[in-house]
Formats: sequence, structure tokens, C-alpha cells
Amino acid sequence: MLDFIFLVIGGVVAGIINTLAGNGSVITLSLCTELIGLSPSVANGTNRLGVLTQSISGAATLYNSKRLILKDTWPAMITVILGAFFGIGLAVIIDENSFKKLYPWFLLFIFIVLLLKPEKWIHEQKEIKAEYPFYIYPVFFIIGVYGGLIQLGVGVFFLAAMILLGQHPWKNANNAKIVVVGIFTVIAVVVFGFTGHIHMSTAIALAIGQTCGAWFAAMYLTHHKQVRKISYYLLLTVTGYTIIKNFIF
Repeated sequence: MLDFIFLVIGGVVAGIINTLAGNGSVITLSLCTELIGLSPSVANGTNRLGVLTQSISGAATLYNSKRLILKDTWPAMITVILGAFFGIGLAVIIDENSFKKLYPWFLLFIFIVLLLKPEKWIHEQKEIKAEYPFYIYPVFFIIGVYGGLIQLGVGVFFLAAMILLGQHPWKNANNAKIVVVGIFTVIAVVVFGFTGHIHMSTAIALAIGQTCGAWFAAMYLTHHKQVRKISYYLLLTVTGYTIIKNFIF
């Protein structure tokens, strides 16, 4: 019972972080492996159910309040989804631990970019026309492959690409992140479920928490006037913690 409570609480925190910024899977995957003792591959699959329910919760809440703005984001989302299909297929046939070794290096790059260009998150941007230079599509495809394979941190990479390369305002980019992760995670849950990579009781507990966390963030935080600053410092904190954990401990 105590494990269930910890999983739900951790899920709530992860749901809030994922809805506002990204990388909340650092919490849920750690609970899966350290608290429950799941193998990395089963933890990877177990984590996906909560990601799916939090995406549905967050998107539905934004849609009902007429704040689900997806202007000019579909080219990016479709490219990510195509990459995710490929990544999900890889996840069930190879050891994802070898790919996780690259993860902290990607995060280190994003962390440096966040420090160099904080204004992209903190200051409100005007509604400008999104720009998709030719090189951005391979970037989105690789992000999709990564998200399908591992999930951990994909929201951070997607937000960075949308805002820094695609010139999207934060709200559009964050809305697209919530929707695109939810879409490809539907397939991930089905595939991981059929291949026995989901520990169902753990997944349900996390999903309860993540759904509530996403609802709370979408309902009360995403339209707050300081949300860009909140998401920026969340990204810095969680990303910095993950880098330290991977490189030092």
C-alpha cells in the first residue's frame, strides 16, 4: 500500500512537470527501478501508460477551455510520429540501455542552450509564423525515434526544437508536445503491452497520479502569466539534476 501511495504522489509530480516542461519520466522511471525493482526494459514500458493518460488529461483540459492551440505545428508532429513508430519497433528488439548512455549528453547540450537563450522561454513571444528550415525535419524524426525507443526527456528535446529551431511561441510548442507524445504513446502502450513490458499494477498507480498532475497543470498553471518562467526553471532544475545524476553518481 505504501508503494502505491509513493507511486501516485510521484506520478502527480511527474504529470505536472511533463505538462509544463518535460523530463518528468526521470521521477517515474526511478520509482519503477529503485522502488519497485523493475528491469530497465519493463520500467520503460510501464512508464508509458501514465504518459498516455497524462497526455489525454492535459490535452482534453486545454481543449475544453479552448486553449489547445496547434497552429502550424502539424508538420513537426507528423514527422515526430513517423520517427516514433520506428523507435517503438526498436525498443522491443534491442537493449535500450546502450541508447540511454547518449541521453545525458543530449541533455547537457539542451541545458547549455537553455542557459544561453533563456529569453526564448521567459519572455512572451508574439504570434510569429513558424519556420521550418529543411534541416529541421531530420531533427524531428530523430526526436521521434528517441521518444518511441526511450521516452525519457523527449518533451525537452521537442520543446527545444520547436522553440529554438521552428520559431514557435511557447504555448504552441507546449500544446504540440502534449498532443504528439500522446499520439505516439498510444502505439507504444499497445506494443509494450503485447510484448509483456508493462507491470500493470505499477503502471496504473503512476497513471492515476500523472493524470491528476496533468489535469492540475493544464487547468490552473498553463495560463498563468508566469508559466513560461515556471517551465524554464523546471527545465533547468530537472535537467540539471538528471545530468548530475548521470555524470557524477
